[in-house]
Amino acid sequence: MSQLEIYIHEAGAPTLRQIDSGAHVRDLLGGKADAHAWLQDAEDPLDPERTLAEAGIDDRKHVHVSRCRRVDVSVRYGGDTRSKEFSPAATINRVFDWATGTQGFSLTATEKAKHTLSICGQNTQPDRADHVGSYADHDCKACFDLAPKERFEG
Repeated sequence: MSQLEIYIHEAGAPTLRQIDSGAHVRDLLGGKADAHAWLQDAEDPLDPERTLAEAGIDDRKHVHVSRCRRVDVSVRYGGDTRSKEFSPAATINRVFDWATGTQGFSLTATEKAKHTLSICGQNTQPDRADHVGSYADHDCKACFDLAPKERFEG
């Protein structure tokens, strides 16, 4: 059988892992009995008994592995906080779109272009392609500030 390269996202930076193409989803879980796997931006976890091919995982796919089935995401802006649950495989870009959209803080297109997300209380700006589950704490919660981009530029 051939080898696939799969990006595995957990806490911290994603890792590129080589795995046999005939492997099962459970083989991506690293032996963690309470963990689940999601394709990037998927709402539901994958069936651990399915093969990678059956689950739609092919070469260079991004898979998130987490014990959190949902992440309670809070975004702070202008003294207000909005919260919503996301799949741990949701990208930071998806959280940003929600936070700046009509269900979040309803920023205009001009204002949206001037803002970014940063980790609450830090000057750390996550990559837009990162998965929100990578920032979840032990209680499956993540907090971000909707901050001006100029804070991170120049």
